Order: sequence, then structure tokens, then C-alpha cells
Amino acid sequence: MNAVLFAGLGCFAYWLRSGEVFAPALAGYQQELTQTLKFGQYSSVTLAVFLLDPINVLDVPMQVPIVGLLMAALISIPILVAILYRFWTSVPFIVVVGFLAVMPWLAITLLGSCLLASVRPFRTRFRFVSALLGLVPAVAYLVLAWRGGSAALAGNVDPIDRIKFMAPWALAIVAAALVFAIVLAIAKVVNYRPGAITPLLALMFGLPVALFEFHVGRDELHYRLLETLYENHFADVDASVDLDRHVQRAWERHPSPRRSRQEVYEIEEQKWQFELAGESWPYESELARHCAALTRRCDWFRKCFPDSRYSLNTLFIKARALDMRVDASEFRRTAWIRFYDSFPNQASRDTWRMIAENGADSVLGSVAKVRLAHLDAQAGNIERAITKLEQVLAENEVRSGGLGKSLYVAADSTGGMLGGVLDRPAPETSLNINFDQVLLEAHRLYDLFVSNRDPLYGYDPFSRPRRQAGPLWFGLMNLVPQDEKYADHLRELKTYYPNCQLEDNLDLEIAKATLSLPLKIERLEACLERYPRRDSAPEVLFHLGGALKAKGQSLQSREMFARLVTEYPESVWAQQATRHATGLTPVSLTKAD
Repeated sequence: MNAVLFAGLGCFAYWLRSGEVFAPALAGYQQELTQTLKFGQYSSVTLAVFLLDPINVLDVPMQVPIVGLLMAALISIPILVAILYRFWTSVPFIVVVGFLAVMPWLAITLLGSCLLASVRPFRTRFRFVSALLGLVPAVAYLVLAWRGGSAALAGNVDPIDRIKFMAPWALAIVAAALVFAIVLAIAKVVNYRPGAITPLLALMFGLPVALFEFHVGRDELHYRLLETLYENHFADVDASVDLDRHVQRAWERHPSPRRSRQEVYEIEEQKWQFELAGESWPYESELARHCAALTRRCDWFRKCFPDSRYSLNTLFIKARALDMRVDASEFRRTAWIRFYDSFPNQASRDTWRMIAENGADSVLGSVAKVRLAHLDAQAGNIERAITKLEQVLAENEVRSGGLGKSLYVAADSTGGMLGGVLDRPAPETSLNINFDQVLLEAHRLYDLFVSNRDPLYGYDPFSRPRRQAGPLWFGLMNLVPQDEKYADHLRELKTYYPNCQLEDNLDLEIAKATLSLPLKIERLEACLERYPRRDSAPEVLFHLGGALKAKGQSLQSREMFARLVTEYPESVWAQQATRHATGLTPVSLTKAD
């Protein structure tokens, strides 16, 4: 009975870190066990990282007693079994720690602890003293494992919050000593008959499980794992390594006389660039697989936890995954694979709509409305897009604090003396939404739509023309700024709609898409000279000031920003210029939210 309960405790310890119940059944089990034995920065053994991932104790303070009690049970029970019975009877418990909990170094430490506590000449007549002696190696393990992973906290944790990362291990030591005292006292009362450990083992197993189930929740773990999966799938990748590997294989397969390696490199690079536009390119197909996997996981989460506080978050992750694209131009310039989701995909419309409907007053709802406005504009429904943007801007005025207030107000409050300690932040905090960026995009789109209804063309320059005849199939809102042909398509729009109301904004977009800094400055200055009082002027002044600053012309840059603030004080771009003047980093629209 004791062994079965302890095996369940070991499975729970592994499940807390991975979401998987039975580690030996996993495909990569042997590799994980081997990596854990290396005792480096691997998350399964480094105690500091164990408290950061997947559930961060700063986000969920209740993890402190849960992990502390769990570690106390894993440490104390094998030592007590060795003392009350014989050393060899503790071996199955040590095996559970090593192979079910997948904490092999703790298992090795407990092997030494059990020897110290139960084998002569180390064993003493006072069993409690023997238990404390056996606890010494476990304390050393906790200290060394903590120090080995404390580097993971650098830059991630405020020094004041470090107490939350030491508290579980201090609690584990104190609780283990308390378990020793209680079990040995019970054993003495029953004259050391078998069964003294079982009641307390059941309590030590049930208490952390109950605390987790009722105060944290399984949805917390599965959501954190979903976030980790999202981050891993869409992390930046240095493709030059894969390209070099392909080049080496191609060069080795090339028949004699072989071309030079440089020639083979150029050929393979051209192949990759040619395949980049299609689904045959390895990273495009991998992106499709990742999006499908994330979509399935999000749907599974909402099916299993329909009332979870993270329901909207999973929809948000799903929508962003559907919007995700590979930046092909970035790859051609740097050989890095970078993803962006700033241009919404029609496939994500239903998901964004669900977020907007179910989180109307939340930050996620505002983000969803901006995305839906963009999608409406792509489809040619500019009036509906304007309505959504008006809602976002009005909601922000009511919110009167932006993201800072709305995200960090505690969503779960326990009340009482510990209310402030155990409060958890609002669910959307972990998404790291740059709400200032969302608002800037909302202002930009709203001003763009409201100021540029053409008396001749209407809203046609924004989306596909209503006229079926003609070669043009797109409008401004159908174009992806990261596309290498973005500037060429803008010029086509200018030709197709000569002297349209949107012309100044098209020239501005062409200037923004220019990679050469001197040429970019020249084009921005030309925009300012040609359209001095058009609606694009504030944004032109802002980007011109930023470009001059990047070129090192600080005086001219300050003049542009000062002119912007003076001539257009109510513009959202004037607020960004003020951030420049005060030394703050202005909000960028070049990346995804």
C-alpha cells in the first residue's frame, strides 16, 4: 500500500512538470532521463527552473506550499521506510523518485540518506536523530540544485521575489523533519508494528494534490504548457545552419569534377529562395503543422475546461497561430526564420469574433476588434471597420489606464490575511500584449479610413475594386508590408487610382518600406514637401524624425519632432514624438502585437 501511494506521488511530481502522468510510457523517456542526469540547466532537475516552468510561482503563489509539501514527502518517506523496516525496503521508493518522478539525482541522494539513517555504524539508538542525519544529504542536494539553477533567475525575477523561490525548499526541510517526528511518535505508540507510515503518507499525497486541484487547477498546468508550445513553435530560427548542412550534402553528392563549394552554396540558396514562396519549403510545411497542432490543442483545452479563466487566452493563441506567417524577405537578407502575425488571415476571423464577443470589455476583446477591423477592411467593408475601431478607442478612454491597470489587477483574490500574497494576476498578463501598440494601430487605421474616402473611387483603393474588369485584384489593406513586392504593389495602386485621396499615404508606405536609410529620408522629405497638410503629414514627420535620429542627425530629428508636436498636438504621432523627447522608446508597428 505504501509503495502504491508513493508511486502515485512520484507520478504527480512528474505530471506537475510535464502534464504527462506516466513518464516511462513516453517516447523520449530514456533521452530525458539521460539529459536529467547531466545536472545542468535542464528544467526537470534544476530547482530554480522547476519553479519557473511550466507554472511560475510568481504567477501562482500557491505553488510554494504544493511543491514544498511534495518535496517533503519525496524526501522523508524513503528515509522513514529505511529506519522503521530495513534498508532494502526503501529501494522501491528510491526507484520511484528516480524513474517515475524522473529526479535521478534526488534518488541517488536518497540512497545515501537511507544508508546514513539505517545502516551501522551511522545508525543511532535514537531514530529521530538518525532521520535528521539522513536528511543532511537531501538538504545538500536542495542547496546545490538551487545554486546550479539560480542563474536561470537572473534578469527574470525581482530580488525581492526571490524569497518565493527559496520558500518551497525551506518548507520541504521543515515539513520533512515534522513528518519524521509524527511518524516515529506514532510508530513508538503502536510498538513499531507495520502501518505507521500509511496514514501520514496518504495525507502527504492527498494534501498537495488537493491544494493543486482546488486552488490552482489542472487548466493552469495545461494552459502553461500550451503557452510554452506556442513559444517553442514560433521562436526565431537561424536557418544558416540547415542551409550549410544542405550545401555540404549537395556538394558531397555532386559528381566529379565537383563545383566549388561556393558555387554549390549559391545554387542551394537560390533553390531555398525559390521554394520559399510555396508550401514545399520545409519551414512553410513545418509552420502549417505547428499551426494545426496548436489549433487542436486549443480546441481540446476549451472542450476539457470550458469554464477556465484561460478560455479567452486559448482562443487568442489559436487566432495568432492562424495569422502566423514566415518573413521571407528577412530570410533572404539574414538567413533567419522569423515569424509575424501582424497581418490577420481570413481563416482566423471566427476565432477573433468569438474573442470580441466573449471578452468585450477586456484587453483581448480590444485586440480582437482591431484585427476584425483589419479583416473587414480587407473585405471592403470600411464602414464596419470604422465602427469597430471607434469602439476600441472609446473603451480605452473608459479604461483610463491602458494595459498597465487592466492586466495587473488581481483576478483571483483569496481574501483574508494572505489575500495579497496569494492573489494571481489577470489571465492575459502572461500573453505580454503590447496594448500601446494595439492602440497606436487602432488610431492609425481609424485616421486612415476616416480621412481618405475618395469622392471618385470611394473606398476602392483600400480593398479589391468593385469593378470586376481590370488587372488589379488588391487594395492597400490586402497588401502585406513584409512582402518584398509591397512597394511595387503600392506603385500599381497609384497608377490604377491616379490622384486619389489615398495617394499621400501610398507614398508614405513606399518610403517606410525602403531599406536604404538615405533613400528613405529622401522619400519622406519628398512626401512632406508634396503633401504638407494632408492627413499623412503627422506620421511622415514622425518617421522622418526617427530616420534622421538613426542616421545620427539629432538636431534635425528634434526639429521634426518639435514641429510635429507644435503643428499636430492632438495627433497620436505627437504623443509618440513626446516619448522620443523624454527618452522613452516609442511604440513600433513593425512587429506583431
